[in-house]
Amino acid sequence: MHSMDEHPNASAIDRPSGSYRSVVTWLEMRAPPAAAAPAPPRPDVAMRRWQRPATADYLDLFHRVGDPWLWHGRLALGHDEIERLLRAPDYEVWRLWSGEEVAGLGELNRSRPGEVKLEYFGLVPGFIGAGLGGWFLRMLVHRAWREGVERVWLHTCSEDHPDAVAVYRRVGFEPYAREVEWVRDPRLRGLVPRDAGPHVPLAE
Repeated sequence: MHSMDEHPNASAIDRPSGSYRSVVTWLEMRAPPAAAAPAPPRPDVAMRRWQRPATADYLDLFHRVGDPWLWHGRLALGHDEIERLLRAPDYEVWRLWSGEEVAGLGELNRSRPGEVKLEYFGLVPGFIGAGLGGWFLRMLVHRAWREGVERVWLHTCSEDHPDAVAVYRRVGFEPYAREVEWVRDPRLRGLVPRDAGPHVPLAE
């Protein structure tokens, strides 16, 4: 069992099943941030809601942001289910903009009364380390909290950026559960390219 402060690397693979080990951490926030929403780091940086995105355009951005970290759960749903989700009134898709370029993706799920799940959050690789991620995450958290919300939560895994848990804790999330699960390698299922997530060995 790992301590709640660790973010272990998922290095174990099971070749017969084509699976790798994933350590999943759940985090939550039970009260809104005390500080006001932060000012953008630069005048050309903004967070804008993506209203009714075309599914193909959404998936293009999802891959750009998520392939390095083996995001795949959304991809397994199929085109029709993804389109239905993107049209749902209780689902919000947000983009981070740096000038005229899309720099990140964030998604808020309000389908359960009293809580909001941060479903996905990440940056396009070329913008990581440019001082944008923390601001974007804080803005998503402020957007999540509104009247009637009692809890904002998310989960991350060991395929994600190694600093992910620390970043979430810095904005006020606290880990409350962790477990190990075996994931069928999405590269072997054709959901993401074979060269995605090079930090996780192919389970073959």
